[in-house]
Amino acid sequence: MPTEIFGTVKSLIEEELCLYKSLAELVDTEEEKVDTSDMEGLLRVLEEKQSIISRQEVLLERWNEISFSLGIEDGREGPVFWNALSSRIGESGYNQVVKHIDEIRELGQGLLDRESQIRGKLEEHLSDMRKTLLSMGRNRVAMKGYSQGMASTIY
Repeated sequence: MPTEIFGTVKSLIEEELCLYKSLAELVDTEEEKVDTSDMEGLLRVLEEKQSIISRQEVLLERWNEISFSLGIEDGREGPVFWNALSSRIGESGYNQVVKHIDEIRELGQGLLDRESQIRGKLEEHLSDMRKTLLSMGRNRVAMKGYSQGMASTIY
């Protein structure tokens, strides 16, 4: 039984790590799309990211199944889960798992930080676009006023 749980946990970790690496690639592309103001491309990237996030949610359900099999209701985030897992897979297996979980958490935090930076860039782009549109609107009003003024002086 301990080997079975270890194999399942190891498989979940590998899948999760792969998903985070895929997300990292998409975040690179997302940043490129924001930098080049490619909004259509950005929407495609966001759709791809949503697909990966959906796959992560499925993985979390599988983690919850392991949690329940260990008799824990709180999922993998609490110390009770990790203590129970450690007692089932032994110290060596537990150390391997924790090493990879730390890597996943580090990757996840890095992605959150990058996402925040990209969101800031996107907000700057949107702010610049709003200013441009407002300026265009004022120019149109001025041109309309100028045109009407010219028309009244001609007639």
